[in-house]
Amino acid sequence: MPATTAPRSFIMTVFGVVGFLWFAVHAAEYVYARYDGLQSALPLPDPLGVAALFEAMPQWAGIALTAAIWLGLLGALLLIVQDRAAVIVLSFTFLASLPVLVWAGLAFAEGMEVIGSLHILMFAGAQVAMALGLWLYARTAKRYGIF
Repeated sequence: MPATTAPRSFIMTVFGVVGFLWFAVHAAEYVYARYDGLQSALPLPDPLGVAALFEAMPQWAGIALTAAIWLGLLGALLLIVQDRAAVIVLSFTFLASLPVLVWAGLAFAEGMEVIGSLHILMFAGAQVAMALGLWLYARTAKRYGIF
């Protein structure tokens, strides 16, 4: 007898797609910031671009932001396909985004409010909020047997 699957939740699809698009934009910006050939060939519009942010960050914050971006992309993809591993991956995303928020707070206290065209405290806060929201939703969905 084949296993029955629960019907796909519309809200889970919305959360997964929004999270995936959020982290996909940042992943594309990350790739763009790391390869100089792309920057010279195709400049990004003004509000986009994290190259200046990565140059201003200390290495530990850059590593944390990199982990948060790529783990968030993976976690959102796992949420879309309704895999239970999304919970643990998104929890690591949340944990990886916290040091970036700490750095943004320290930089804000030193007077660095804007780097390039990014308000660093709002950028880091939005990363933490998105990671926390997706993780809480995935955890709740797993608890109630949605996946």
